[in-house]
Amino acid sequence: MRNLHARNTVRYYVLLVVLLLFLFFSNDFGLLDVQKTAIVTSVGIDRDESGFIITSQIAIPQSSKQGKSTESVQIVSRGKTVAQAFEDVNAKTGWYPKLVFCNLIVLGEKACQQNVFDGLEYFLLDEYLTDNCQVVACDGLAKDILNTAPLVDQSSGAAIIKILSPHAARVGTVLPSTLHEFAIGYFGDSASGYLPLVQSAPQQEEIGTEQIPSPNGGQGGQSGQGGSSGGSGASSGQGSQGKTQGDKPVFTAEETALFVKGRRVGKLTAEETFAYNAVKKELQLAPYSVSDGEHVCTLNVKQSAPKIDLKVSENGQARLQIKLAMTAGVLDYAKAQPLEKIQDVGDIPSGVFSAAEKKLSGEISSLFEKTKALNCDLFGVRDLLVKHEKRKLRPFADTLLSNTQALVTVRFKNVR
Repeated sequence: MRNLHARNTVRYYVLLVVLLLFLFFSNDFGLLDVQKTAIVTSVGIDRDESGFIITSQIAIPQSSKQGKSTESVQIVSRGKTVAQAFEDVNAKTGWYPKLVFCNLIVLGEKACQQNVFDGLEYFLLDEYLTDNCQVVACDGLAKDILNTAPLVDQSSGAAIIKILSPHAARVGTVLPSTLHEFAIGYFGDSASGYLPLVQSAPQQEEIGTEQIPSPNGGQGGQSGQGGSSGGSGASSGQGSQGKTQGDKPVFTAEETALFVKGRRVGKLTAEETFAYNAVKKELQLAPYSVSDGEHVCTLNVKQSAPKIDLKVSENGQARLQIKLAMTAGVLDYAKAQPLEKIQDVGDIPSGVFSAAEKKLSGEISSLFEKTKALNCDLFGVRDLLVKHEKRKLRPFADTLLSNTQALVTVRFKNVR
């Protein structure tokens, strides 16, 4: 018996070695020949009458003597298909584009006027590109966004990825969407989706005719709040270098582009983006400002508990019940408070919670009516029908969204 067990152990090890050898010789993660390979980190997609215009942001390794590990360059290519445009990169440079490390796709304005999956389909079919890469939209050309020199990061793609961070999503300032998530919305029953709308903004906001000085007296500064601005910070250079860095913009993604069947149909404001985040995601440590009639108070939403339910009547009328419970405390006041008022974050001024409930419920209701008018099923009404009311799907699927009324209930609870 012992000898049989020993022989089986040897067989197991042999099988394991064979499996590892198979994986080693069949994978595509070996050493890359950087002299022949273009490591694409970000891609911009634009369109015109002749076809696709692809901007490939390529990382070029640098020597340690130059003080930085990589530098980014942008190469623009054209083609009737996205694949043909990438082949043009090889024809122009002799580099073969590698998409394994691509983590950002930027869709230009004209590309969004048509079905964006005319171009995104290539990335879904590419077996080496991860479908967890971020997808964003922009006004104007995607090429211009990727050609923008950010303030701190080595590339615009890296700066954009920063503003789509998990922290920014948790506090509700942006609505990140991966290729996988966007494709689910497109191919799903709702046929709707959203993408962060990336815009470049001046590094410094003007106060009258003056600019906000940085702490070190240079041209640096910050713009935006929370996770809504990326690549921001004070410039460390002096003289002409400080001027150059002071001219570099930052990126924001507080607004959100709406899509129906792959085409852009509208956008959400920063306030509407937060309202949708509150309904569809669980917020943590999210600031929310509200006026009690006299002063502005910023609440700190420690956590949220959203709940959505759909009820469909026999005549096809639907009711979408949105219930939202927010646990919050005081984060800041617009006016100085006495000591006894600021000793406890749970000491909420009278009327603040009721004003916050009224404001947020109104924003959610307005958001639902806006998306319904655009025929954008952002709240997933059709998906809920398929999930819970399958027997009623066939006769009401096409008119369900227009016949749905939203009942919104928002309740703020004290952290104490």
